[in-house]
Amino acid sequence: MRRWLVSHKGNALLAWLAAFAYGIAALWPHVFAAPLPLLGLRGLSDLHLGIPLTVVGVALALFLSVPAWTSRDRLLVCAGAALALFVFVSFAVAASAALPFAFIGGNILRESRGHRARSSPLWAETQ
Repeated sequence: MRRWLVSHKGNALLAWLAAFAYGIAALWPHVFAAPLPLLGLRGLSDLHLGIPLTVVGVALALFLSVPAWTSRDRLLVCAGAALALFVFVSFAVAASAALPFAFIGGNILRESRGHRARSSPLWAETQ
């Protein structure tokens, strides 16, 4: 039986919280007609930046929420995407807004470090 990596423990919850916070920050000035009180998230109030980052956050959270999609290789690609988002959001918005992506990428890399790729059973029989 295939062993699934455990990515849903904290990473999916953190991704959902980040997507929710990004969505609120993107819509705040348009709903309340006032600037966002959190200075680190004010850059997300621009709809050209806030809405796409919210959609990416939801896609990342959705991917991490479905255990059937999380193989080791896919999680490593997801960790790379999360760390790339960390760099982008750090420069485009603020470092405080990018921290969830850094934690997600770091957690995935830490979890996948102990798991090695398994060789094929056919390969084991030929040796």
